[in-house]
Amino acid sequence: MLYPWQIETWQRFTQQYEQQRVPHAVILTGVSGLGQLTLAEKMAMLVLCEQQDLIEPCGECHSCQLFLAGNHPDHTVISPEEDGKQIKIEQIRGLKQKQTLTANVSQWKTAILMPAEAMNINASNSLLKLLEEPQQNTFLILISSALAHLPITILSRCQKVPSSLPSADMAISWLKSEGDFIQTDIEKALTMAKSAPLTALSLLADGSLDYLEQVSRDFTALLQHKANPVQLAQQWQKYDLKLVMHYLQLRLKDRIANNSKQQNLRSNPQNWQIYDCIINTIKLLSSSNNINKVLLIEQFMVSVMDYPTSENTVLNH
Repeated sequence: MLYPWQIETWQRFTQQYEQQRVPHAVILTGVSGLGQLTLAEKMAMLVLCEQQDLIEPCGECHSCQLFLAGNHPDHTVISPEEDGKQIKIEQIRGLKQKQTLTANVSQWKTAILMPAEAMNINASNSLLKLLEEPQQNTFLILISSALAHLPITILSRCQKVPSSLPSADMAISWLKSEGDFIQTDIEKALTMAKSAPLTALSLLADGSLDYLEQVSRDFTALLQHKANPVQLAQQWQKYDLKLVMHYLQLRLKDRIANNSKQQNLRSNPQNWQIYDCIINTIKLLSSSNNINKVLLIEQFMVSVMDYPTSENTVLNH
C-alpha cells in the first residue's frame, strides 16, 4: 500500500502506463524515509501484472502472487551484499545477462537497484552500457537519496521521479495514525528526520529521541572539558552514529542562527569550526570505506575539546 504523499506520483506513473509510455529506466529521488522502495515495488508489480488493462496490480494473477512471495523470475533486486558496502560489477553483469533472456512469466522484466549511489565505478560503467542499449520490455528502477554521487551519464538516461515531502499536517496526521505519540515528540522527530515521515516513525518507535537528549548532555560536557572522550566514544557506539552527528549538526546550526539574530552578540568562530568538524565526521561515516568508528568518534571528540569554547557554543538541552 502506498503512503498518502505518494498518491500523485503514482497517478502520474499509471497515466504513462495506460498510454504505453513506460520508460526503460527511472530514478526515484528524494531524502530517505519517504518510502521509495514501496513505490518502486508497486511500479514493478503493475508492469509485471498479467492483467494489462488495469492501473493497479491485481494481486491475484500468477505473476502478482510470485511477486508478493518474493520469488518472481522476471524481477531482480540489486543492493549491496552487506550493509555499508558497494554494489559490485558482478551484480550488474548478472542483471545484464538476465535482461537479455526471454521473460518466464510476464511480458516484461523489471529490476530495482538501491541505493544507486552505492555502485562502485566499474558497476556504474557496466550499468551505463545497459542503459545505452536497453532490451525490449525491460523496466529498471533506481533509488537514490544522493544524486550528486551518481555519474551524469547515468542520470541523463533515467527519467527522474522526485519523491516530494508531505506537508507538515499530512506528516503529523499520518504519524498519529501509526502510534500513540504525543505532538511535541512528533514535531521533534520530524525536525530530526528532515520531514521524512518513515524516518520520524523510526525515531519515535525505537526510543532514539531519548538517547539524543543524552547525546546533547554528553556534547555539552565535552565542550566544557568535563568528559572523557575515550569512554564517551565507547558509549556512543550503541547509538546510530550518523543520526547522532546529524542531530548535533542541527542543534549547532540552530545555535549559530540564534546567535546571529542577536545584534549585540558577535559571531563565535568556534561554532563554525565545530560545525565543520561535524560535517567531516558525517562524510567519513557515510563513506563506503572500512573505518574504525570508535577511533573516528574519539578523534571527533578530542577535536571538539581542543577548540576554546564559551557560553555561546554550549548547547542547551
